[in-house]
Amino acid sequence: MEGSEHPLHGDVNWLLNRAWLGFGQSKSAALEATGVTLKEHFVMVALMSSPMTQLELSTLVKIDKSVISATLDSLEAKGLVVRTPDPRDRRARRPTLTARGRKLCQRATTATQKAEQDLLGHVDPAQRQAFLDVLRHYTFSEFADAPGFTRDLQK
Repeated sequence: MEGSEHPLHGDVNWLLNRAWLGFGQSKSAALEATGVTLKEHFVMVALMSSPMTQLELSTLVKIDKSVISATLDSLEAKGLVVRTPDPRDRRARRPTLTARGRKLCQRATTATQKAEQDLLGHVDPAQRQAFLDVLRHYTFSEFADAPGFTRDLQK
C-alpha cells in the first residue's frame, strides 16, 4: 500500500518518523567507512563549535547526560576525544576533540552532507528550502525543549 491509500498517509508524526528513520539509515551508512556512529558524529560536530563541559554538550545536542557519557567513552576509546577537568569546577569534565578527531569529524561531515544532498536532491529546491525552514522552526522554536516528552514516555 502506497501514498494516499496508506491508512497513516495523513499522520504527520508517522510521516516524520519514517523520514527520520530513512535519513538516519542513509547517514549511518555514509558514516560506516569513518568508524563513528550517527550519535558520535552529532557530538563531534558540536565539539567542533566551541569548548564546553559535558553537561553543556548534553544540553546543546539534546542527548541525555548518561548517553553523552557513554558516547564520549566510546569516542575516547577510539582516540577521538580527550576529557579534562574543568578549571572552574573540578567536578565537571571538558571533552575536546583530538587532532585525529577533528580530521575524522570533517571527513564524516562531508560523507553525511553528501548523503543528505542525495536524499534532498529528489525534492524541488524551493520545496527543499521550505522543508528545512519548517524543520528548523519546530526544532529551535516550538520543540526546543521536547526531550521532556521522551522522559515522560519512559515513566
